[in-house]
Amino acid sequence: MHWIDAGIFIFYMVALLVVGFYFLKKNKNAEDYFVSGRNMTRWHIGLSVVATDVGGGFSIGLGGLGFVMGLSGSWMLFTGLIGAWLSAVILIPKVHP
Repeated sequence: MHWIDAGIFIFYMVALLVVGFYFLKKNKNAEDYFVSGRNMTRWHIGLSVVATDVGGGFSIGLGGLGFVMGLSGSWMLFTGLIGAWLSAVILIPKVHP
């Protein structure tokens, strides 16, 4: 590993720790942690749903599924998108007052 690579990696890890400790101190109770003290906007909740759905397991898993099943594996992606949309439509009004 080159020293630039190691430096970028160390910088990234330190930045993650700084952000983590900042929000550790900012959260006062479990409600702050789980629902951001009910201060999340619709955009924040929607982006959280998308980030949860489009993670590494989703991307890598569906690529493997497409390789194994072929074109019919793409229906898993399509139905997953419908499920994410329905989840967002039902979840966002419940979480956002």
